[in-house]
Amino acid sequence: MSRQRSQTRIVVLSWLAAILFFTPCAWSAPQDHSQQPNSPPTTKPQTIKPPIEQKLSLADLESLALQRNPTLTQAAALIETSKGKAVQAGLYPNPTIGMEAEQINANRTAGEVRWFVLQQEIVTAGKLRLSRAKYQQETSQAEIQAMAQQVRVVNSIQIAFYEVLASQRLIDLHRELLKNAQEAVKTTEQMLNVGQANEPDLLQARVEADREKVAFGNAEKRYRRDWDHLVTLVGAPEMQPVPLDGSLEAQTIPLDGDAELCRLLQESPEMLIARAEVVRDEITLQREKVEAFPNITLQGATGYNYETRNATADVSFRIRLPVFDRNQGTIRQAKGELMRAHAEISRVELDLRRRYADAFYRYRTSWDSAQDFQKSSLPNAKRAFDLYVEYRNKGRATWPQVLVAERSYTQLSEEYLHALLNLRRAEVEIKGYLLMDGLAQPSGSRPQGHIEATPKPR
Repeated sequence: MSRQRSQTRIVVLSWLAAILFFTPCAWSAPQDHSQQPNSPPTTKPQTIKPPIEQKLSLADLESLALQRNPTLTQAAALIETSKGKAVQAGLYPNPTIGMEAEQINANRTAGEVRWFVLQQEIVTAGKLRLSRAKYQQETSQAEIQAMAQQVRVVNSIQIAFYEVLASQRLIDLHRELLKNAQEAVKTTEQMLNVGQANEPDLLQARVEADREKVAFGNAEKRYRRDWDHLVTLVGAPEMQPVPLDGSLEAQTIPLDGDAELCRLLQESPEMLIARAEVVRDEITLQREKVEAFPNITLQGATGYNYETRNATADVSFRIRLPVFDRNQGTIRQAKGELMRAHAEISRVELDLRRRYADAFYRYRTSWDSAQDFQKSSLPNAKRAFDLYVEYRNKGRATWPQVLVAERSYTQLSEEYLHALLNLRRAEVEIKGYLLMDGLAQPSGSRPQGHIEATPKPR
């Protein structure tokens, strides 16, 4: 009797030891994830204050944006996420280890105890290889998305750069006009004193000076807004306004519309992503087709039978029969997704053609307008305004004629800047694959609404 009790104690103590051994989390202290030793400390970005005499070029701003724009960090994080999925999808299932006891107290003994039980699932039909290949293809798509996001950031920086240049030119224009208007007030006062002008002329001159003062203030406010847009795209909102080193005028030779369209359809990241999506869905379909091939579960155990007092060993083999579930529904879903991916290539191409037509129309019309302003309209308007001012000072022209010439020159100058800015915007869009908005969150490799079929070995 005492021997049976000791055997029973051995079994109970063995079970307790196994439970404690296989539940280490019960003994481990809770981890504090709030402070990771490898995590870099979060620091406030340093304020960027370039010297007043320093001028920023477009290359300087682009380089800074590539370091500080948060969307590029997000795009890089998507790449790491896809790489992690690829690693995880290709990992082999962990083995299972444990102990078992049967027929406890049979014939007043400890029964049969299997001290070491090992179970392993054998994955068949290359499921892990295909699962990993699927997510590796996702990584390639994430890398294309990161490239596209970088193009978006650069394009947005360039457009914002030209907007600030246009605002600088507008300030210079209204500063000159304000100076002329103030000088006109003084001249009219002098002419009034000698009887060559009347009081309505002086009042009108003062009105025009006040109008130009307001216009000059609005130009300064517009410059500040455009500057804020620029530095937020760069990722440095603390940067103070400094002069920019660049030209608003475009190149002397216009873009070739057919050549640019051909380049767009061949090199556009949107087309590359659509083509990569087809490859991914083809791999997914292959993966779902082999899902019906069952995995094999092997188990081996060694122990001791206290009733017969003999060492024992067990071996088992199990396989799931694909009688009812042959993964036919998921295969059908994967085929539908592959069909959708093929159609997506055509849709993206048509959408690019439509958007390119709009961009190139704006480019050509702005080009023609800018050429007319440069060669004819603006020089003539400036010459007419200068002559009327000269004639007015000599008493050979009336004040309304001067005002008409001034307003015409002002309007044409603003329209010229507007045409140059539209020309630059369209040029950036065409050369930059029509990718805009450098602060938009980068999207993942899958389109919105896509149903993910996650392969799991079984």
